[in-house]
Amino acid sequence: MNKIDTLKKYIETENFEELRAQGKQLIFWVDWREEDDAIVEYCEKCLHTDALKAEMNYSGDDIFLTITYKDQSFKEKVIDRDPTLIFLNRVLQPDYEIRFCKGSDGSDTLAFLPLSKAEWVELESIHGKEKLDRLFEIIHQETQMFSKEWDFEFE
Repeated sequence: MNKIDTLKKYIETENFEELRAQGKQLIFWVDWREEDDAIVEYCEKCLHTDALKAEMNYSGDDIFLTITYKDQSFKEKVIDRDPTLIFLNRVLQPDYEIRFCKGSDGSDTLAFLPLSKAEWVELESIHGKEKLDRLFEIIHQETQMFSKEWDFEFE
């Protein structure tokens, strides 16, 4: 069964447990304390590109993440999980796009779905943009996932 068929049930039911049950074959999970190079490794385990890897380097007090994709290297200072995911998503485009699985929102471990552009287009043609946007957040430069502020009301 391909990724699209596997995702159909979740998209139709909107039951996040359907997606969680897919394990690490389809989505990858990132803990708020995760090492940045591990995030890239988790994404590669879903995509199977054989062309994506990462390395951490230290320079004084700064930590840099170098992502290599298709024999090109991209380097950025490590700040936090959100900028790392935004950076990784930027590196993979236009071939792939990572989206935040909203069903994991509010946890300290969040889920991400990396798919090819063609797979995202196919899902949108089947289920519609509105439904996909409700389930998967497009990651852009200002996206907040781990750094989101929560407004809890206490009684």
